[in-house]
Amino acid sequence: MKNRYAQTSGLLGLLLLASPVLGQNYEQIAKQIVNTSAGVKPGELVMITGGQHTLPLMEAVAVEVARAGGQPNMLLTTDKVARATSVEMPESAIQASKSSNWLLGADVLIQLPSVEDAKTVLAGTTPERQAKFAKVAAEAGLNKKLDAAKVRGVFVSYPSKSYAANQQLDYASYEQMVWAGIGTDYTAISTQAQQLKQLLATGKKVHITSPAGTDLTFQLAARPVFVDDGVLTAADQQEKLIYNRTAALPGGRIYGTSLETSATGRLAASPGTWNGKPFQGFKADFKSGQMANAKADVGNEDLQKYLATYDPSVMQLSSFSIGLNPAMKAQEQKGYNPNTAAGMVLVGIGGNELQGGQNKAATSNSFPIANATVEVDGQVIVRNGQLVAPITAKAAPGGKKSPKAGSR
Repeated sequence: MKNRYAQTSGLLGLLLLASPVLGQNYEQIAKQIVNTSAGVKPGELVMITGGQHTLPLMEAVAVEVARAGGQPNMLLTTDKVARATSVEMPESAIQASKSSNWLLGADVLIQLPSVEDAKTVLAGTTPERQAKFAKVAAEAGLNKKLDAAKVRGVFVSYPSKSYAANQQLDYASYEQMVWAGIGTDYTAISTQAQQLKQLLATGKKVHITSPAGTDLTFQLAARPVFVDDGVLTAADQQEKLIYNRTAALPGGRIYGTSLETSATGRLAASPGTWNGKPFQGFKADFKSGQMANAKADVGNEDLQKYLATYDPSVMQLSSFSIGLNPAMKAQEQKGYNPNTAAGMVLVGIGGNELQGGQNKAATSNSFPIANATVEVDGQVIVRNGQLVAPITAKAAPGGKKSPKAGSR
């Protein structure tokens, strides 16, 4: 799981992203983002970031912030500028972002996609360059500052024709699914997430298997468990950890960290992408939490360069995630594995400090496991990629989540 706040740019990073779709009701979507998910209040400073392609929705969000009595401030970028920063800037000039002060001073961050075609933007970048961005960001200590700050965040992803083309997805179906995922029934998701959170918060041992060959166990060690159910309630907004003050659209995910030295077994990941290129047949062994014998059938050269660039802490199993959104669907053979898809399981390696873990590695990565079976202390909560306990949320495209207790 990538750190949403401190990625290759040192602050906002490059997400797998999207462009606005003609004909969408941006005003309606903005109301959901500002009033339901972020809970913007009068007088709050709201930073709104995104790419040039997202300007119509950014504008609608800014207008809605003003209508709610907040103070909107927009930060816009383009693919060309993002590429210049990520790939063309002299390596000697790479340093921690100086723009973090406005983030730390804001009440709310609403982040839309910064680039439209991440594959093109990142083409030609090297693992060494990416590692330098990650190193200077880590040294700046933004993670600790974010926990101590008051800012809360809502991250909005939505359909992109370039991303769909890169993944060989049917754009019309993909577009419809993402908007349905944003408008799903978050009340049902929240109910299920809270029940799973209680089980994971008190559990000790997780066992993950899959038909592809995953057979992995790790310990939970009473770490924080985070719920992303698409809405930040008044209670959420007062939480100490930044990830408890963070929501995504589409939402629907429960996640946390593992005891860093506890992972044992075999990981066989589903097909995906690495630096925008196909990544298939990944397998690795784990012993005492450390990854070994990592190899991919397709994309192995880039993988090995990545592993050789960082210190061993990046190869330590550190996190897990289970998707809860029934509207989101994976297409495994095309490498499309949204982490919010109901029953989708991801495990992560590397830094997990923002999630309450102890691994301070400068970067992190995650691997999807489709059709997984997950047991917590022997109790099955996912079987062959299907959520089985305690309640299966039902999609309700266009629906809205009822406020949880303590919400505004």
